[in-house]
Amino acid sequence: MSPRFRQLKHAEVAKRTFRLGNNAWAKPPSGPLRPARNSSRPQGLSTARWNQGFADALYRLLQLDENPVDLSILGKSRLHEFYYELLKGEAGHSFRNAFGVGNEIARSIEFLSSNLDKTVTIEDLADQAGMSRAVFHRKFKQATNMSPIQFLKSMRLNKAAMKIAEGQNVSVAAMDVGYLSSSQFSREFKRLYGLSPKQWSQTEKAS
Repeated sequence: MSPRFRQLKHAEVAKRTFRLGNNAWAKPPSGPLRPARNSSRPQGLSTARWNQGFADALYRLLQLDENPVDLSILGKSRLHEFYYELLKGEAGHSFRNAFGVGNEIARSIEFLSSNLDKTVTIEDLADQAGMSRAVFHRKFKQATNMSPIQFLKSMRLNKAAMKIAEGQNVSVAAMDVGYLSSSQFSREFKRLYGLSPKQWSQTEKAS
């Protein structure tokens, strides 16, 4: 990606984010905002640098506001991609702390993101976190709204989708994220994205 294109791309991200923000707050409240008593909503602000993966995921998500058909087909998957990049990036630490994700679960998420191509079991993650399997499963689902296996599968498919969008061969992308069976990869990819890996590649090239 050329520096000039990157500048234009990030400018477009900023423009669309500003527009969406304006739309969201078109009717501001009449009084000052105050957190509810005993609210678990985080207070204050935290800043972090955007890395390239986060910027790309945000840009690809915001692109969908131009086409309702693309939004209906790709919206959920690109939102998952955005969450994945958010959790693994520099902002992930603040994000996890703000929303009550414990250090053990945070470390598990980081471990999973670094070992997508390896066989990882719930028992491995629970042992690493110093919890029983049942307690780890419950706390992980509370933090991410997914089971550990669902989260790992989503991360693998999101990473593969990004690789395919960048032009990587489908079979190579599947192997890079730990899939040994191309048929299983295609089946699970289509279940998440609503498109086969080949259709996804063609859609991304056209968008």
